[in-house]
Amino acid sequence: MTTNTRTTTMRRRPVAAVVLIAVGLLAPVVQTLGSLVAESTRLVVLLAAFGAPWPYWLAMAVLCAVGVRLAGRRGWAREGLVAVCAAAAVLLVFLRVVLGDFLSPGWEESERWAAPEGVERYVTVETGAALIDPLWRVTVVSGSGLTARSHPVAMYGERSGFVAVAWDGPDALLVTGSDGTTRITLDPSTGAPDRTVDAG
Repeated sequence: MTTNTRTTTMRRRPVAAVVLIAVGLLAPVVQTLGSLVAESTRLVVLLAAFGAPWPYWLAMAVLCAVGVRLAGRRGWAREGLVAVCAAAAVLLVFLRVVLGDFLSPGWEESERWAAPEGVERYVTVETGAALIDPLWRVTVVSGSGLTARSHPVAMYGERSGFVAVAWDGPDALLVTGSDGTTRITLDPSTGAPDRTVDAG
């Protein structure tokens, strides 16, 4: 009975290993395809799920390490692959935790205003930094829940500092930087802007 149980377990291990490695290798592909869909639809839920690639690369490294360890007998090739995957996972965590502030602007929402006339839409101002240079990002979000869509409206940096943003009706924004004011018209159904300001 014990021998049969051990044999069944040994047979299942290669299958589990193949599944783990396959899922791990697919993780970055899923993120790439998901980010393309997110960019085309601008759905907030997809942008949040597929916006950062590093968790998917970390999942690939961890799953492949576990899968390789389950597969086959001990040997220098298996141990080497496990070591490479483990080192990749540690490096990804290090880059995220230690160098995260240098590799990304670190956006934080500082202001939010709802659209007038009860329209289900709001505009946000986020602040960040490129090393020591301040950055501002203006974004409009239309809808709610799973159908909410987010569209970048303006980006300001060292070339032109952000001053203010105001609603000019439910489907238009007045975005002001140190170099002047721009009126941006929004699509009534999706909230997509007819133009964007890039003064970064």
